[in-house]
Amino acid sequence: MPDYISTYTGVRFYPAQPDAGGICIEDIAHALSLLCRGNGHVSKYWSVAQHSIICAREAAARELPDRIVLACLLHDAGECYLSDVPRPFKSELPGYRELEDKLLRLIYTRFLGAPLTEEEEQVVREIDDGALYYDLKELIHNEQSEMEPRFHVIPDYEFRPFHEVEKEFLDWFYYYYRKVCGEGSSNGAAQGFKAAPVTRAPERPVPDYDLLAAQLREFAATEPSLMPLLSNASALLKEAMADVNWAGFYLRRETDNAEPELLLGPFQGKTACIRIPWGRGVCGTAAKEDRTQLVPDVHAFPGHIACDSASNAEIVVPIRNKGGEVVGVLDIDSPLKGRFTEEDRAGLEQFVKVLEEHGKWFKISSKN
Repeated sequence: MPDYISTYTGVRFYPAQPDAGGICIEDIAHALSLLCRGNGHVSKYWSVAQHSIICAREAAARELPDRIVLACLLHDAGECYLSDVPRPFKSELPGYRELEDKLLRLIYTRFLGAPLTEEEEQVVREIDDGALYYDLKELIHNEQSEMEPRFHVIPDYEFRPFHEVEKEFLDWFYYYYRKVCGEGSSNGAAQGFKAAPVTRAPERPVPDYDLLAAQLREFAATEPSLMPLLSNASALLKEAMADVNWAGFYLRRETDNAEPELLLGPFQGKTACIRIPWGRGVCGTAAKEDRTQLVPDVHAFPGHIACDSASNAEIVVPIRNKGGEVVGVLDIDSPLKGRFTEEDRAGLEQFVKVLEEHGKWFKISSKN
């Protein structure tokens, strides 16, 4: 029997004597997209590539150096050649850890220019452990004794075909490889993969806003009462929109002062500010000016109110009653700067129109 493996691209790769020249990013992306996490002991199919993308996405959300983002994407790349061995078993395999470490150093050198420093390894390990926490919780339903990690992007474990995951993995790689090594880099990493021109960050799936509006109409036809309708609306958006950590509503409440305030309504996400002054912050500004606020970086927005320090981008759409008066706002936050686009603005404004047309809107007094 040969002591090599034949890879997806036809390379003869010798795992016991790895050669950097045989390491190919297409092989890594393809194999990791087909390798299942946890030796298959999961409630739904979830690949090593999806876990790796979670780690890279988290590193990007923390605004860590591009080199760390790429390292997070590639931290399990050795499993392309060595398979995914569960952590408890690795210690029982003599020489496996040494071989795994050697192979990973070669991969980092090929695609990052040099192995990770001890400090860089620690950062990647911390993010990997955090993603593992969510893997165990969501895929194995194993309640963890450790505290929930402070992740900026909570993973979404929706099933996706492997070829979509493979493409996303490659998109992340191409984009960050060029940022780390530069166009036309001469370190040899560009040899052996198809250098598709990628000049912008990897795309995320765009919600089907027409479908979301149609689903909301169905909810409204069943029960137009405001609180059930807004509860389902926030759940729809939180589930459909990637890289979102909060989606919900603030409702207008009259006060004894000259101006009203915004009172927390139904939402999906972490606990939030209960009251927001009219005209203050992104939500208050959207309500007072009666126009959508699309904010790429909330920290640069004058008077920003930080309910969650993990939020970096925000979009807020005002909601009007049939008389044209602003009665609340739809508020969506993301840990990623520049997350929201004009396409999101148009889609969410369409979504809000359904609420305006079908919701039973009422004024909240200061005594409510």
